[in-house]
Amino acid sequence: MTIFLFPTELEAAKFRRLQPSERVVISGVGMAATAATLSRLHREYGLGAGDIVVLAGIAGSYDAQIAVGSVVEVIEECCVELPERFRCSYRVAAATPLRAVRSNSVHRTFEAPTDAQVENMEGAALFAMAEALGFRAVEIRAISNMVADEFAAWNIDLATSKLAEELLRLYP
Repeated sequence: MTIFLFPTELEAAKFRRLQPSERVVISGVGMAATAATLSRLHREYGLGAGDIVVLAGIAGSYDAQIAVGSVVEVIEECCVELPERFRCSYRVAAATPLRAVRSNSVHRTFEAPTDAQVENMEGAALFAMAEALGFRAVEIRAISNMVADEFAAWNIDLATSKLAEELLRLYP
């Protein structure tokens, strides 16, 4: 089973219109909502070995070489808002030909204290739950903004269009 997990309907809408037969689930924003949704999917569908969860959504970039509109695969997530002695990272093998990047999972926009290239709010939960439940995790992010940008400057429309196009190419 392959499940496409999006934090919000806004991030899912274009993909859902182009691929109405795919199993699309909205997790909610943040690590807690994502973990709870994955736990529910495990309980309801037996999500585990042999299954793939593709977390897809927007992200902010710390790296000027990863411009707005770029689509990347996150292969490493760090929970950077935890005190350093409790900070944890999760890593998965690359599953696509997209540029592989490191990300910080945050609760709010955060300056990069690590060598992460992007930030998002759900990825660490996906990787932690994949490790715990045994399913395969793939995280695809489209860049909507540079991390320091005000919300009004985010280009969510471009990012969600590029995200849907790339998902269609990767998962026809």
